[in-house]
Amino acid sequence: MAARKSRPSLADRTPVAEWTAAALGLVMTLGVVGYTLWEGLTEDPGPPRLTVTAQTATPNGATHVVPIVVRNASHATAAQVEVRAVLRSPAGVSEERRASFAYVPGRGEARGGLVFRQNPAGAELDLSIEGYAEP
Repeated sequence: MAARKSRPSLADRTPVAEWTAAALGLVMTLGVVGYTLWEGLTEDPGPPRLTVTAQTATPNGATHVVPIVVRNASHATAAQVEVRAVLRSPAGVSEERRASFAYVPGRGEARGGLVFRQNPAGAELDLSIEGYAEP
């Protein structure tokens, strides 16, 4: 009877590059799973923490547009966010505007704009978050 040839072991048959790729894939998978678990376990269960800021106004024909940014510092999502703005000029004239944002994601932001008849330069602009709904 003929002698059987011995097969090389798995370690001998598998190239080093394949082992390296498998190890890298394992590390990446464990990293993603670990990060997902960490985010889920440390999430702040509180309400959205919303802030609104104004950017530099730009003329738009006979009006002026003030871009605004609503930021959410918490993990909770906010919907139907209502922003109120009051522009008071030194002459005592005031304009009030409102803007509604359909969705502000957790740890995210939403952008919009307010349109005023008077030039906001040199005027006082008061911005506030009026309310939101839970999606």
